[in-house]
Amino acid sequence: MTDQYDPNGYTAYGGQPGGESQTPGGGQPAGGYGGYGGYGNYGQGYGQPGAPSQPYQGYGQPGPPSQPYAGQPYPGPMSQPLYGQQTVFTQPPAPKKSRRGLKIALTVGAIVLVLGGLLGGTAIFLLNQFAAPGVAALKFCNDLKSQSYDSAYSGLSSDLQAKFSKTSFSAGVASLDAAEGKVTGCQQAQGNGAYSFSLGASSATVGAQLTRATQGNMTGALQLKNQNGSWKIDSIDTSLLGVNISALQASGAFCAAMQGQDYSAAYDLLDSTQQGLVSRDDFVASGKLHDSIDGSITTCTLAKVPQGNNDQTTHLTIQMNRSKLGARTGDVTLKLEDSAWKLDATDPALNGTDLRPLVVGGAFCTLFAAGNYGDAYGLLSSGAQATITKAQFIAGFQTINGYTVKWSCGTPDLTTYTVKSDSASIVIPITDAIAALNFKDTLDTKVEFVLENGVWKIDDLVTLS
Repeated sequence: MTDQYDPNGYTAYGGQPGGESQTPGGGQPAGGYGGYGGYGNYGQGYGQPGAPSQPYQGYGQPGPPSQPYAGQPYPGPMSQPLYGQQTVFTQPPAPKKSRRGLKIALTVGAIVLVLGGLLGGTAIFLLNQFAAPGVAALKFCNDLKSQSYDSAYSGLSSDLQAKFSKTSFSAGVASLDAAEGKVTGCQQAQGNGAYSFSLGASSATVGAQLTRATQGNMTGALQLKNQNGSWKIDSIDTSLLGVNISALQASGAFCAAMQGQDYSAAYDLLDSTQQGLVSRDDFVASGKLHDSIDGSITTCTLAKVPQGNNDQTTHLTIQMNRSKLGARTGDVTLKLEDSAWKLDATDPALNGTDLRPLVVGGAFCTLFAAGNYGDAYGLLSSGAQATITKAQFIAGFQTINGYTVKWSCGTPDLTTYTVKSDSASIVIPITDAIAALNFKDTLDTKVEFVLENGVWKIDDLVTLS
């Protein structure tokens, strides 16, 4: 089944996450959603978007400082160094008292003490060096637990920080706290390879286990690198967070763009397949239409992190709230494309009111304005076509009493737009003009639609005044 862009504003897929996209049936305006461009004069009359809503923020306040986890990944207290048995110096049997033996004993004792001090300091230094990656990993874990997101961000390597800002990182991990539950515990993972580091190396791997209030135990590795003498988190296993952190950032950016009514930026986050199904202009126009019909997006938040995500494909459950339509919840699918995460599909539940009847109405008006009545007849339902032949339809609109008629559509009244499961309607002012008579008349017309075999068709034109 071929992917098809859903004119509701962005991609739709059917079934379970990762399934094939639903494909609207044939007979829609050419180019899938491209038919939107044929709305003619009234295509400009959808109203201006309201004031941008507030960008989506992080969630929750920092909790109390967390406790260090048991079983720390570095050795415990250092044992006393072993230097062998010390020689006991006794007085020589000579009758004359001599201080030579005492001097030797004191000298040797001093040497032993100095050597012991030196070796002990080296041991402590080496142990500290060996423990350093584990200490950095523990601090990062505790920062997540206490929701100290800024501090956690400071523990990331410069390469990781270059991928996303402090604001987006904080918003992302805060959204995980809301969706998966707060971090209630963290400890070193068990098993071989849970702590992989060699003295003198510039990288290390620390296995960790996060315990979240809702999601439970989540295990994965933290990759660290020595950066200017400090150990920093350089990558985080997807399994430890439940989602690739870059995919989480991309979904957050999409939410922020949609909520901020920056539909061009949201379009940039679609993958190449979806961009091939809809132009930027049509995507932006659909966003504005949804704002007019359904209200602007007031919140867009991560609701759930489904299991099974990997470093190529991610499914996330999003809740999007519109000022008129209310809250809608559905899944989005992201895929890694050319080293960047892009949206590949969006649950129709998130798309809002079905705009496909408006697309058909726009195409009909464009054909009418161009005098292409034959193609306009093809947009009628089977029921409507049963009442009039194509030839009768063309003749009836081409001339009136022998005079050539020019037809045009005005701005549709979006407040009258209603959509049900298999029917829809909207009021559009339609003007007929006869140049030879210097005559023009505009009548409000209710355009009624019906869904036939998955394709929206015009079922009737009813004059209201």
